[in-house]
Amino acid sequence: MANMFETLLGQVGTGDELGQIASLLGSDGSMAQKGIAAALPALLGGLAKNAGAEGGAASLLGALDSHDGSILNNLGGLAGALGDGEKILGHVFGNRTPQVAQAVSQKSGLDLSLVMKLLPLLAPIVMGYLGKQKREANLDEGALRTALGDERRGIAEAEPGLGDLLGFLDSDDEEEQGGLLGQLGNVLGGDSSGLGSILGKVLGG
Repeated sequence: MANMFETLLGQVGTGDELGQIASLLGSDGSMAQKGIAAALPALLGGLAKNAGAEGGAASLLGALDSHDGSILNNLGGLAGALGDGEKILGHVFGNRTPQVAQAVSQKSGLDLSLVMKLLPLLAPIVMGYLGKQKREANLDEGALRTALGDERRGIAEAEPGLGDLLGFLDSDDEEEQGGLLGQLGNVLGGDSSGLGSILGKVLGG
């Protein structure tokens, strides 16, 4: 799995950080962990799609100026960042956020209502991570676009089910969206734990 995903999952999917997110969700740590591991690729894939669009990388680069990465060291303040998280989701997924949440729920086994709480918690974390990388590596538009594109390809190659989700994000056709989401459900069907190969590799399931 590509590096951004593993790094972020290591930061928020274990230890006290996981406990804080689980507490905010009102869920146990195991289910929260599975939800995080399914939601992060969706967020990274959505950002990669946006960065690949005309003017998208420049807009994202500018937005990262407001995300210095400090949130990564203060997850206790996540509840106060929900408003920011909702705005980020609006930019990343637009009106498709409910469909993305449904796919993440299918993937992880986490209740849909909890996924809808989880996504705006994770969105500022992902942006904070990218903002930190921007400053530390002095990323420009091209480097940011390339890094996210490589991440997206790594996700799609490692996990076909999530590749279908990324295809869904690309589609502007409602019928095609429905078909891709159905394919995702078929790929993940029968895995009630929501582990799948990506979670098996990362979480040792």
